[in-house]
Amino acid sequence: MHIKELSIDIGGRHLAAIDFGGSVERTVLAVHGWLDNAASFMELAPRLEGCRIIAVDLAGHGRSAWRDQSSWYAIWDYVFDLRMAIEALGLQQVHLLGHSLGAAVTSVLAGASPERVASLVMIEGLGPLTIDSDETPEQLYEALEWHASAQSTPVVYRDPERMVAARMRGRFPVGPVAANHLVSRAVRPVEGGYGWTHDPRLLAPSLLRFSEDQVQALFRRIGVPVLVCLAEGGISTDKTRKRLGLLEHLRLIEFAGGHHPHLEPETVDRVADAVNLFYCDLHKGVSVRTEALAR
Repeated sequence: MHIKELSIDIGGRHLAAIDFGGSVERTVLAVHGWLDNAASFMELAPRLEGCRIIAVDLAGHGRSAWRDQSSWYAIWDYVFDLRMAIEALGLQQVHLLGHSLGAAVTSVLAGASPERVASLVMIEGLGPLTIDSDETPEQLYEALEWHASAQSTPVVYRDPERMVAARMRGRFPVGPVAANHLVSRAVRPVEGGYGWTHDPRLLAPSLLRFSEDQVQALFRRIGVPVLVCLAEGGISTDKTRKRLGLLEHLRLIEFAGGHHPHLEPETVDRVADAVNLFYCDLHKGVSVRTEALAR
């Protein structure tokens, strides 16, 4: 698999991406999780058959441009960016594959623009975070206060190895292989050492969130085949699992592992096998009915 860097212009802003190459018959647009980057797919992409995999760095992540100081990092802005990237790449229809935040972004796009989506794979994600209407004032208050307060000075590391160790201990801990992949695309030289490439504003509370009714309305519009891969040590909840019943053509697989099953050596083959079977069945015209696969 020949890997190359892409620079995608979306309305004058720069989105970086990794083009893993492969078959042009099926183009898969892969979207990473919060505070991760396109290197999240370094283990999975080479294992996927008959696909051209393009993994993007979301705005403010990896090597992509940060949003200007008057803008926020709302999920609908990521969705708009992704739709613009599809246009910029000259793609009429794509297969979407997302992890965590990426699964939320791709699910919203699949519900909002179903005619541009051929299939959807969600790894460790079942749509966006939601908020009850009576929680809106407090959500707005926390976000506005965060932006109004003086922000802390970014941490400077003496060497990238310390950043790998820090990433292994993050909110969603990962092993050394996964951490090295992610840090390789998230480090930049700064005065006195090295720092993260991501925009510190990604740590801010969301200004607003979708309601659960809005997310469910989007899920009902997803008429394409969907594969969902969930890990026992992952982030799904009883609330988000209820959304599975809204998907008309669903294949669900669950297995042991943590939040990054597509990037960890112990679990990536199981994810790859599930995705390859899913794409193979699509190619053969096999109906993807609502079903759960054994671990």
